[in-house]
Amino acid sequence: MRRKRMFFLIVFTLFAVMLDASVLPHTGLNMRYVPRICLVAVALIGTVLGSIQGIIYGAMAGILLDITVYQPAGLVAVVYTLCGLIAGFISYRTRAYLVTLIPPAVVMLFYTAVMSLYVYFSTGVYPADKLGYALIQMVISMFLVQLLYLPLVKILKPTRIGRRRRA
Repeated sequence: MRRKRMFFLIVFTLFAVMLDASVLPHTGLNMRYVPRICLVAVALIGTVLGSIQGIIYGAMAGILLDITVYQPAGLVAVVYTLCGLIAGFISYRTRAYLVTLIPPAVVMLFYTAVMSLYVYFSTGVYPADKLGYALIQMVISMFLVQLLYLPLVKILKPTRIGRRRRA
């Protein structure tokens, strides 16, 4: 069972990287509104399986995106690793009925903040116009998390989801 889970997570992450890096940019969609599918996958894995798995698959996805996407080497890997950590950490401390809302929102906000700071420090211009697009991306990403959360829980069968209340 453990090997099947690991194989599924690797394929899930690779599929998200392929969608993010090579398929979606060539579909003709307005990329301002298209969410980061790979970031959604990392947030889902961190939310469902916890911080350690979020870190592992966030680092894997970030390294693969660093190889395929034009960014400074290592920036996306570090940010995605931290996003997996944040998703797992927050999902463990969140009540069960909010576990699909709060961790993905915080992860998307963290990613947007880090990338906006990167653009600001590299160009000297703050990308204020991109914040509206980032909000739309966050809403679409949260919808995707809602859509994929229950099938992923059914497939992976995690041992814990969210914080359990004591009797």
